[in-house]
Amino acid sequence: MTTKENQTNEKPVLVRLADGLLQAQQELDELMIQFALGKAEARDKFEELKQDFKNQLSMFKTNLDKTQWHEITQQLQPRINELEQLLSQGITETKEIFEVQRKKISNSLAEFEVELLKRLPETTELEWLYHEIEKFKLKLEIIRLKFILKKFSVKDSFRDKMKEAKQHVLKITDRFNTKLKAGTEKASNFRDEIQLAYNHLRKAIDSFEN
Repeated sequence: MTTKENQTNEKPVLVRLADGLLQAQQELDELMIQFALGKAEARDKFEELKQDFKNQLSMFKTNLDKTQWHEITQQLQPRINELEQLLSQGITETKEIFEVQRKKISNSLAEFEVELLKRLPETTELEWLYHEIEKFKLKLEIIRLKFILKKFSVKDSFRDKMKEAKQHVLKITDRFNTKLKAGTEKASNFRDEIQLAYNHLRKAIDSFEN
């Protein structure tokens, strides 16, 4: 496959990454507001989050099996199985049970990431999963806050930080689109940009607890 064909195949994923970052900002903002207004329960959102991430893992395996890196799926399978089992654990009724599950999932996910980055070369599938992992971590943090805070209210400081984060995300997605149109970048070059976007979003969420 030529370089031009590679870039063509990666373009839809680059578009998805740009759109995905904007969608992530909206989802995080909406989750905070739902909790603040009492329109969602931490237990229910935790179950939704676990199921959504299980679906992302399944899609990742399916997509990777269609590439030249399909053998890596088998190498990663033990870590994936462990993570899927933890994500399938029973409904969390208390903050103590949640914390136990959260720690186990976080530790397993960290080990999975190490294996993922070690074994899988830079591919569009890896970049998309990396984006989903970062979004999962931030949603998990928001749910943790809902479990531990007696009063969950959206303050002006959080709104300001989230507005700032959105502006940074917009700038990053603009760079995605500019480089995409120029045909000068591949998805594998965007991991730093993805991390930068999520760093800004994390600052907004961290400000909520202070």
